[in-house]
Amino acid sequence: MPERYVVIWPHYLDASLPRRLGRKVPKDMAVPKPTLDELINACKELNLNFEVNATSKYCRVWYSSGGSVIVYSNLKKLMLLRKIASKIKESRNLRGKSSYNVDGNVK
Repeated sequence: MPERYVVIWPHYLDASLPRRLGRKVPKDMAVPKPTLDELINACKELNLNFEVNATSKYCRVWYSSGGSVIVYSNLKKLMLLRKIASKIKESRNLRGKSSYNVDGNVK
């Protein structure tokens, strides 16, 4: 079966957007203001085959920063979005914890 492609916009995972403006995952799975770089890093960590389109703009929120990722996979779109969202959450948690010493003081 040939691989399908799915276009993924950071807005699909944005907890600050309502569903009518493009959020595709439930709010508890979404992350606030995901960036294109976070999306790219999540795709790399999940070993996905993808391309980056940095100049495109999502039509519902054309006034915000742009960019999208085209992922080649046989997974369904929602399953793919959930995996990417959880990977971004995981990386944000690791990044947030690494900036503190054992004492709780900022490095």
